[in-house]
Amino acid sequence: MSETADILRYAARIISERGLHTGPHFAHADGSLDICAAIYLAAYGKQPAEFETDEDYSTTLIELSYEARQAIKALSASLPTEPPTVESAPGYEEPSHLEHVSRWASTGQFPDEQPPTAAEVTDHLVRTADALDSPPQSLAA
Repeated sequence: MSETADILRYAARIISERGLHTGPHFAHADGSLDICAAIYLAAYGKQPAEFETDEDYSTTLIELSYEARQAIKALSASLPTEPPTVESAPGYEEPSHLEHVSRWASTGQFPDEQPPTAAEVTDHLVRTADALDSPPQSLAA
């Protein structure tokens, strides 16, 4: 099993137990977490207090976490849409996997679509983890 797959499975368990937060900031006082905060917690085992109060600091903290960033990137790659891009330097854009994953879990993908339920989010986390642990398929005839 890969470490990234383990983090995704643990994040699914955290969301199942604590709830999926889809409002402002990365955490709510009731204990629920944004999907990216749940992935960070799964990777590091602790939740910074700033997840409830400071979105910019929380985003930076998550993006600086290699393990969380890898899990978020894997989850982003499993989604049916492309991640938005952000300008990281003049003339240079890169995908924002954190925004892609967080937006997927909290909003519908299309104007008339409902956001996924917490159960749908956790199921997708587990399916992504299972795919990471699966051996590559051969194209042999």
